[in-house]
Amino acid sequence: GCKIKALRAKTNTYIKTPVRGEEPVFVVTGRKEDVAMARREIISAAEHFSMIRASRNKNTALNGAVPGPPNLPGQTTIQVRVPYRVVGLVVGPKGATIKRIQQQTHTYIVTPSRDKEPVFEVTGMPENVDRAREEIEAHIALRTGGIIELTDENDFHANGTDVGFDLHHGSGGSGPGSLWREPTPS
Repeated sequence: GCKIKALRAKTNTYIKTPVRGEEPVFVVTGRKEDVAMARREIISAAEHFSMIRASRNKNTALNGAVPGPPNLPGQTTIQVRVPYRVVGLVVGPKGATIKRIQQQTHTYIVTPSRDKEPVFEVTGMPENVDRAREEIEAHIALRTGGIIELTDENDFHANGTDVGFDLHHGSGGSGPGSLWREPTPS
């Protein structure tokens, strides 16, 4: 319900929601271009929820095997590699950050497990997976002050020293420096 209210405000339309048990049809009233925008958002959200539901159903059916998302026509899966040390940062507390990115971009994202390569698998429509990749990269840049080179396979740069440590040594345990080292007890 709150999603529809937000969509009404965003698209400046009136959206009549279907009643449970009746035909699942949303009636959207407003200017032609606003209605088209609302329609796209509703369809995109419906695809997103269908994917989540299908993945849950598969999950219980395959005795614990990790399911892939269902393949809807036109969907693609990309791999977004990040440095090992920021995987937890991208996932966020209790998965909050990665869930937010999934919802905002209408994608399905598989988080890498601890013993695997630090690669997020993002599935959805091509423009949505690109947006999700940008969101992941922007979140890392925002939280680390942009120091992390996303293309780097390892932490050492051309001169063989790790710049991540040296730049913020004097930060006293707060600020970006705390991302790279354990706070030392004073």
